[in-house]
Amino acid sequence: MPLLLEAWALPSAIVFIVYITTIWYGEVLHEVPNPYLDEYFHVPQAQKYCKGDYSWDPKITTPPGLYLVSKLSKPLLGCETSSLRILNAEALCIIMIMSYGILRLLRKRQNPGKSLQEDENIAERDSAVRDPTFVVDVHSALNIALFPPLFFFSALYYTDVMSTLAVLFAYSAYLTSSMSKRTVVGMISAVALGVFALLFRQTNIFWVAVFPAGLAVIDTLKKDAPATISTSSDLRSAVQTSWNDGAIYDSHVQDAGLHDVVMFLLSVVVAAIRKPLVVLKITLPYITLLFLFTGFVIWNGSVVLGDKSAHTATIHLPQMLYIWPYITFFSAPLLIGPLLRPAVTFLPRRLRILCHEYLNISYYGIPTTATTAFFIAGSFLAVHFNTIIHPYTLADNRHFVFYVFKVLRLYPTLKYLAVPVYYPVSPEKEQTPMEKSKASLTKDNADRPTCQISFVIVWLVTTALSLITAPLVEPRYFIIPWIIWRLHVPCNQAAMSNSRGFDVRMVLETVWLLAINAAVSNTFLYRTFTWSSEPGNLQRFIW
Repeated sequence: MPLLLEAWALPSAIVFIVYITTIWYGEVLHEVPNPYLDEYFHVPQAQKYCKGDYSWDPKITTPPGLYLVSKLSKPLLGCETSSLRILNAEALCIIMIMSYGILRLLRKRQNPGKSLQEDENIAERDSAVRDPTFVVDVHSALNIALFPPLFFFSALYYTDVMSTLAVLFAYSAYLTSSMSKRTVVGMISAVALGVFALLFRQTNIFWVAVFPAGLAVIDTLKKDAPATISTSSDLRSAVQTSWNDGAIYDSHVQDAGLHDVVMFLLSVVVAAIRKPLVVLKITLPYITLLFLFTGFVIWNGSVVLGDKSAHTATIHLPQMLYIWPYITFFSAPLLIGPLLRPAVTFLPRRLRILCHEYLNISYYGIPTTATTAFFIAGSFLAVHFNTIIHPYTLADNRHFVFYVFKVLRLYPTLKYLAVPVYYPVSPEKEQTPMEKSKASLTKDNADRPTCQISFVIVWLVTTALSLITAPLVEPRYFIIPWIIWRLHVPCNQAAMSNSRGFDVRMVLETVWLLAINAAVSNTFLYRTFTWSSEPGNLQRFIW
């Protein structure tokens, strides 16, 4: 049975995502045949491009990548609203396949001696041999494609789905190049894919330049160093070791605190100073992208196109608070184990064992007083001095975010009471096996995608840069940070150590995501309302 599951996992997932996307696309086309909301701007602009008219609508602030793709696909699909929308439906299906490919690449990085070709031919193996990570990776890729803010826009002509696909192409190229000798062709490809991603959204610069550059520097410094420091040591000795040997201090996330973060950052700086030419060489494609982007901003006079006054870049620190409940809500089934841990301790032993196995009830260190105080104090300061409610947020009651900020404005103290909700239970810490024997841990250790503090810091920095520069709070802005996080969530070891062949938490995640999609889709399609200023014109709720 497990081998049959592995053999049919990927084809079944592809068929399922194509089927459900087609259903969603058809329902939207039937109920909302005409352009809706931002489509009022995007569809006419794309149709101009299809006719060879490249004049620009000043109300559009994002680059023309989506319209260029539409023009290229015109001979096959045409440029009607239905034809334009289907591009995103197709892109979502490709995102699932790309996500699966990235997950296999990440698995390969964890196991350098393991062949990817071996992974792809699982069905042809001897019946005594199986790769339990295969089904888990296929399932993860499917759930990524079902991510509600992404799935929803697969039936509308918005930039988000295609933009996400472009970033995943760039990330996949980085992972591929990082596992082989870097070449000039690879560097040119990195720049080309980065420029391609920038054609869809300006903030992609952080995900195609800053993010891979940070990972590349750390990977290179680690490879050149005799060893990586992962155990706790005093600051002075860690810095000295970094200077003498080029070693990087990089502990596991579940063991890390503020002290470890400081030691990691200092060790990277010291090791990089020792080898400036190596760092320059490895980051050259990404520096090139940054220079090209800077040149565009200087030439354009702003980061955004079109209406610059309403989309001025600013510092909006609370964005990095909003992301935690965002991740927790959409990924609740993956995080339910740690949340239930206090209650599970009171259950009978047999039930505790079942919870540990199926829900991955995990142990992670209680944050130190210093860490907690630092976060809480910083959060209160950010909320008090830097909460920004953009005029667009309160001007349109079709967006769900409108109602969140409407409540916050009615009850000003709520924004302070919400600070404890923002306190992040780091998702990367919530995957550590608990109460397992050394034998079982050793058995699965080769396939365990352990997460180091280096990745989390690079991810946090990139996420911060992409979010805090945006005055608007939009669920769509968090799509790429969530996907990159989700790609790196370690799988449940129980799913790989027995004959079950799947992760119960991920099954719950699929059900949860489908339920959210069903609720939001039904609300969008059938719970319409009208404005007194536009009688007879149906309005719809949207992310």
